[in-house]
Amino acid sequence: MLNSQSILKLSSKISLIVNKTNKGRGFCRNLGVNITSGDFILMVDATNYIEPDFIKKSIVHFADPSIGAVSGALTSLNRNDVLSRWRSRHLFKENERDKDAVKCSMLITYGTLFSRVSIETAGGFDSKLRFKEDQDLGTRFRKFNFFVVGDPNILIYCSKLNSISELLERYSRWYMDAEEKPSLLGYLHNIKASFTPMIVKDLKDGDIYSIFISLLTPHFQLFHSFKSYFKNISH
Repeated sequence: MLNSQSILKLSSKISLIVNKTNKGRGFCRNLGVNITSGDFILMVDATNYIEPDFIKKSIVHFADPSIGAVSGALTSLNRNDVLSRWRSRHLFKENERDKDAVKCSMLITYGTLFSRVSIETAGGFDSKLRFKEDQDLGTRFRKFNFFVVGDPNILIYCSKLNSISELLERYSRWYMDAEEKPSLLGYLHNIKASFTPMIVKDLKDGDIYSIFISLLTPHFQLFHSFKSYFKNISH
């Protein structure tokens, strides 16, 4: 079976850049920006794939010069098992979306089209950040009056079924403190959040088994923050 690198090497139209060591998301995204020259840059996580008209639907939003990025909506292919249902409810938040595109300040890069000028004006991604590099850039977007459009009509599909450890790690990366440091206050906040609104939503949907995953989130987030913190200070 071919892995993703082998598949990409089959095309002469694709340049594949491989780091010898894991340098983190901030470094990789910055590298991608620096070695390309187009006016627009598409970023898609390895476990996702975009609908065929993703760029066509996204590009129209850039008629507004204040738009720096356009993100689609992560969508589950199925919700047949408890992990997929939990992911849909608490990670993708599929039941909480606006019906129309909205202008916001939250930047997420799981499937996002950027204008090059917005990234370069805001100073690019922080190469030192292994996670939360998108949130950090989004904060700087606001300083330069750039906004993000979240369009629920532009679809991104998750191509992978997560194990419970993968699911909890993904949730932790998305909702961890921007500075990626362990925090007692943050831990207590996450414990509270695991009950309200998370378990409340599980009960409302009649999904009893999801409650056990929700209860694990604050403890895994604390573990993940320690792991990320010590990894960062060792580099």
